[in-house]
Order: sequence, then structure tokens, then C-alpha cells
Amino acid sequence: MKITLISNNTFSIYGGYERVLEIVLNVLTKKFDCNFSLISAPHYQCLLDGPIYDDFKTYNISRESDYKDKTQYCFYIVKKKLFGKKLLINYFTLEKHIYSITNSDIIIVTDPLLISTVYFLLKNRNVNKKIIYWDHGSLMGYLNNYFTRIIYKNEILESLVLPDAHLTISSDISNFIKYINPEAKIFMVYNPLQNYEGQLIKRSKSNVFLYVGRLSDSDKNISFLLKGLALIKNKQWKLIIVGTGKDEKMLQKLAHKLDISDRIEWLGFRKDPYKNINEVTALMLTSRWEGFPMVLVEANQRGVPVISSDCKSGPKDIVIPGVNGYLFKEGDINDFIKVVNDIIEGKLQFSSPEEISKSSKRFDSDLVISNIYNSLKKILEEDF
Repeated sequence: MKITLISNNTFSIYGGYERVLEIVLNVLTKKFDCNFSLISAPHYQCLLDGPIYDDFKTYNISRESDYKDKTQYCFYIVKKKLFGKKLLINYFTLEKHIYSITNSDIIIVTDPLLISTVYFLLKNRNVNKKIIYWDHGSLMGYLNNYFTRIIYKNEILESLVLPDAHLTISSDISNFIKYINPEAKIFMVYNPLQNYEGQLIKRSKSNVFLYVGRLSDSDKNISFLLKGLALIKNKQWKLIIVGTGKDEKMLQKLAHKLDISDRIEWLGFRKDPYKNINEVTALMLTSRWEGFPMVLVEANQRGVPVISSDCKSGPKDIVIPGVNGYLFKEGDINDFIKVVNDIIEGKLQFSSPEEISKSSKRFDSDLVISNIYNSLKKILEEDF
């Protein structure tokens, strides 16, 4: 099966999207004899300054953009809006790869702003190929951010009716697409969890909390986490932060202002975030939105319970209250404080690390990737 995957990611960082794609592409290539071509078409060319991450160099990958920088990209958007034209972002970049695209059996698009571009590129050439949209959080990201929602909302909603089928990674994304397009063909596949055979992490007798992820406050809302913990009075706790990002210095300054710097350990980026971490009370996630937060599943796999915002999308598909974690209302600091306080005081408890680890088996890579392959095969063979 020949597949062209079109993304706005640069493949020069190693985040959640890249981790999932690395696992999926590797298994589909080796076990199911799929052949992938990757096209990276980010908003602007200067985002491609970083080198391709090593794990993607084995694939046929092209990286390019129609726009050299943010100014040129914004000018294109404004011009199209003023004249009431469709946003066909990176049309000329994708046109350069028309041979690869038209010679594929299936085209997978992972950014909603590129769906229309691919659709009309094929339509203008009278080429009939199956287009699949596989969202990894971009949909919720664009529609939950105030500025991008104003700019892109109509284009995104219109684009969701164009694909032949959708692979979805959460019930929230499935429900949203179904709401926009009741006739949509949806295959919910979740995200795959890489196998782990190591020891489970013990439950800490003291209150040790963990954050793992990109330090980007607009979506991860880490400032909420710091402010919430600072309001938990007369309780001893420690926070370990594993990750780096553009807001690291700002968050360190906020911790100092909140007078909690001495309770936080900043470990920076680690490919294995759990290295040398032997005891944890719970992992915390306070995101405003997600796609399918693998950080929660990966924590459960190690026997670590989670405290997560009930954001869109993903946490409610992962967290089993009272077993492997608890949810709090997204953005509600009082609800967050109550959950954390109740855990510290023993009013809320979790299952054993062994039972928590078992709860992650639903997302084992063999199961999820077989489901993805069977869905792709069905989409290719059926005439919708």
C-alpha cells in the first residue's frame, strides 16, 4: 500500500505527534508492507531551519513552504480573505509533489488547513484518490485559540466534509466531526503505546507530582498548574518538571513570584522522562486542549496515576476515575485544588501500580496499529 502523508509539522522536533508517527510508520512499513512518502508543508519556510529528526531520515521526506516567513504567510491569508477566495495553503509546494501524491493509493492529511489544498489540487487534475484526515490535536488547537478560530474556523468546518474518511484518536474528535458532517466515515483508532517491559514506578509516600511535556503555556496551561499548587496551603509537596519549550523562563519567573521555586525541580528534556524517577504520587496535566495526550497513557503504563483536566480531547477516553486517575473541570482552579487536596489527604485513592499499568493495555501498539491498517484497507477497498 503506497501512502503519502502530508503534514504541517517539520519533523525536526520530537514531540507527541512525532512519537506516535514514528511508531505507526515503523510497524506499518515492516509488518504490513506499507510504503510511505512524507511531505512537510509548514506555514513558513523559516520553520524548517532545524534538521530532520534521525528517526524520519529513513523515509522519503520533502520539506518546503510557499511562504518564506510569517509576514508573507499573513499577507497571503489577508489577501485571500479580502477577496473572498479559498485558503489553499501551500498549494504550489504540494503541486511540486503531484507525482508522489497521485501515485499513492491513499493520501493522509494531518492538518485541517491542508485538506482543501489537497482536495482541490486533485480535483483540478481530475484525479480520484482516497483522502483521509487523521487529526492529532490540530483541530482542537485551531478552534480553541481565539485568534486562529476567528481566522480559520469557516475554512476548517468546510474542509471537514471533503475527506473520504477520517481516522480519529478520541471520542471528542469523532463526535465533533460527526456533528459537522453526519455522513462522515469515521474510524476511531486512538494512538499506539510503545511496549514497555521495565519496572513500575512506586507510589511516593510524600507528595511528589510530575509534569512531562512541552513548556508551552498557551495550550499546556502550566501557569495554571503552578498557581493551583501555590494555593494549596499548609501541605508539603514537590513538583518535578520534565520538558523544555519557549515559555520555560517565563514559568520559572512565575514560580519565583509565587514563592514555590524551592519546591520545583526542572529536569529539562529527556527522551525517557522517567529515567531515575523512582517514586511519584501522580502525573499532572492541566491542558486547555489536547488531541490524545499520550503522556497520560505512558504514565499509566509505568504504574503512575494521573490528575488531568477534562479538556477536549482525549483525557476522558484514558482516565478511569478511582482506578488510574481523576479528572477536574478544565480551567476551574477550585476543582483542581479540591482534587489535589483530597489526594494529599487520602480522601481520593488510586489502584495499585500493577492495576494502573493494566489499564493502559487498551492502547497497546499491536492492537492500535492493526486497527489503523485494517481501517486503511477498508477505506481503500470500499466505494463510499
